[in-house]
Amino acid sequence: MNFNLNTENINYVKITYKDRDGFAHCIKAAVRLISDYEFLASAKIEENLNIETPQEVTLGIASPNGLYTAKTVLKNVGEEPPFLLFSMKKPENLEYRQNREYFRVKINENASVIYNVGEKEEKISAITYDLSANGVRIELDEEIAFPETVRLVLYLRKREIDVQAQYVRNDKEDKIIKSSFKFIDISDQDLDYISRICLAKQLEDRRKNLM
Repeated sequence: MNFNLNTENINYVKITYKDRDGFAHCIKAAVRLISDYEFLASAKIEENLNIETPQEVTLGIASPNGLYTAKTVLKNVGEEPPFLLFSMKKPENLEYRQNREYFRVKINENASVIYNVGEKEEKISAITYDLSANGVRIELDEEIAFPETVRLVLYLRKREIDVQAQYVRNDKEDKIIKSSFKFIDISDQDLDYISRICLAKQLEDRRKNLM
């Protein structure tokens, strides 16, 4: 799907980057300028982001007709109080994400994350924060540098779902650390079960809002 990359067509962007310790983070920003070579966005200063530049980042572009993603280079981060300015190379080869079918619902269920540190297997217990047919976010007591691929065990109501997942990033909201994972190897039966749980939870939340 063609997309005219200009400020009028963009609601906001999300920049996923890595800090100097190797942790992945995501920050929401507004677009300031798009030229032939530069993509400039700004976000309110909240804390020291500890970003090394230049580095490759993933840019999520939210528009009225959907979400687009692209890889680009973060060239510089400057300060213009109370904002941080993110200067990036103008992205190319935008990929359209049909994410409307992957609506996300808040759901608190038990989960386990199993991953390797060298030759040692680690397993931690956690609580899911929200869920979609595309992936899950879990709450953590402390920030963990997960490898690129992990194994998730989700205890969803009366079913135990064991999936391979890609670690996306850690976010810190209201002093709570949330880790995002994208499902990469999941059976059709488990995917259908998760979709039905999400749909039922969405309908339940709508009914509560109408009461």
